[in-house]
Amino acid sequence: MGKKLNPTEDHMTDKKVQTVASLKDQISKAKSVVLADYRGLTHKQAEELHKVLKKVEGEFTVVKNTLLKIAAKQSGDERLSKNTVAGPVAALFAYADEFAPLRELVKFASALGGPAIKLAYINGIEYSADQAMTIAKLPSLDGLRSQFVYTLNANIQKLVYVLGVIKDAR
Repeated sequence: MGKKLNPTEDHMTDKKVQTVASLKDQISKAKSVVLADYRGLTHKQAEELHKVLKKVEGEFTVVKNTLLKIAAKQSGDERLSKNTVAGPVAALFAYADEFAPLRELVKFASALGGPAIKLAYINGIEYSADQAMTIAKLPSLDGLRSQFVYTLNANIQKLVYVLGVIKDAR
């Protein structure tokens, strides 16, 4: 396994080594990682959340924070390796769109009262739970593009109308 990062690695079982390797792979592929408290979710709700997130290329995994920190350190993600989250944690990995899985998690949490976001790492920047919630409420990139095009089109239509009125007034 190479250089040991901390004393706990000396006592890692094969299963923990495999978990760290899997987490390292997930961290390396992810555009964003959101840490959340998963407590309170039933098995059925967790399965439903997994299905919803899979559609937007996200993955929600219950992890031991110690193993997550080791995997983050190994993958070169210093911020995630030094996260300050305490207690049970699940990690939401977003692979294609940094924000879509976060939006889905927030929608799901709003409907069910959980899971609660603790911390988010989007494009290498750390965001608090409140900041992550604010980001999740922003429109998608496609939604913003639609709004922009609609605004441009409306203003062009107004300009055409005004020019037509001016032309008719002559």
